[in-house]
Amino acid sequence: MKLPLFEAHTGIWEGTYTRLNEKGEVIDRHKSRLFLKMKDNQWIQKNEYTWDNGKKEVHDFGASPFDEKGILHYDNKRIIGKAWEAGDVICLEWQYNEQPGTHLYEIITLLEDGHRMRTWQHSRNGKFEGLTMIEERRVAPQEAID
Repeated sequence: MKLPLFEAHTGIWEGTYTRLNEKGEVIDRHKSRLFLKMKDNQWIQKNEYTWDNGKKEVHDFGASPFDEKGILHYDNKRIIGKAWEAGDVICLEWQYNEQPGTHLYEIITLLEDGHRMRTWQHSRNGKFEGLTMIEERRVAPQEAID
């Protein structure tokens, strides 16, 4: 199955996440390093986050399958959701397993090869909770991932 947008988003990406509350105020900012790979009709992902105060987080999403329609299905310890190609963007919707009532919607857009922007819309129990804005650059192809 051909999934040209997902294939264009593979590799190692570095960037900055900026989280805004519902009033548009910055409530968090941190650096990221994402490892994104496609193999055997599966999406393999690991995210590393670092803050200026020394805090670090690593989230290994493991391998998530694509179905026969090209829809990616996440179901792991951290999130449950799906992603799909829509025109020139990848769309996602998901929930955090350990945060009941959450629902997030994401759009990922390539600006040019190796540069992308992402936005998340956050809600909890039907109430808007803000946005996350992400800008990233690819620093290595997926072949560089172990």
